[in-house]
Amino acid sequence: MQLSANLSANRYEWATEVVKNLLNNTPGAIYYDIGAGTYALAQKIAPGNALTKSFDLYPQSDDIQQWDIEEPLPYHYPQADIVTFLEIVEHLNNPWMCLKNISAIIKPGGHLILTTPNPGWSTSRINLLFKGFLACFTKSDLDLNHHVFTAWPHIVNKLLNDNQFQIVDYVTLDGRTHLFDKNIKPASALIQIPVRLIKKLIEKKDPTAVGMSYGIVARKI
Repeated sequence: MQLSANLSANRYEWATEVVKNLLNNTPGAIYYDIGAGTYALAQKIAPGNALTKSFDLYPQSDDIQQWDIEEPLPYHYPQADIVTFLEIVEHLNNPWMCLKNISAIIKPGGHLILTTPNPGWSTSRINLLFKGFLACFTKSDLDLNHHVFTAWPHIVNKLLNDNQFQIVDYVTLDGRTHLFDKNIKPASALIQIPVRLIKKLIEKKDPTAVGMSYGIVARKI
């Protein structure tokens, strides 16, 4: 899996651009958003589109339908051309079963757009060295956010390959570490600046260390 870009966009900005490009190239495409949350993504990308459906385990809107993706889709809907799956895979107790069920609702040649926290992020590497845990995968993240699956890119690659997906794009999101910004605190600058410098050196040596999250576009085979 070859990294194609380090982007400053966040997951919503990146996914919106990807989906809009796919919709423009696929007239009449069916688009599903899984893990819809507050329904913001589907509303922004394809407002009022009859061919758009949103799903969540705990729907927060009447426009979102309930679906526990550990089970097959309980509705008789056609297969989708495009599915978004943002910051969900790290929450899954049974990733292979869930991806099998998602694969079943995507047409051959259709696309899955996935994002997840980046375990290889430079901040995670520093945290692992000094605290013993990766950022976004601490006990607090387990207890509060149910982050139970550490989504290393090579493991996600196998997860997708095993479920009939081929990765066509892999990018990091949220941008590079800045040496100076408004978050620098005078009282701790003597610590923050050297740590940021180390992070920048890590990112220069390994581009996969850039960004808190990463994104994948995968095609159903």
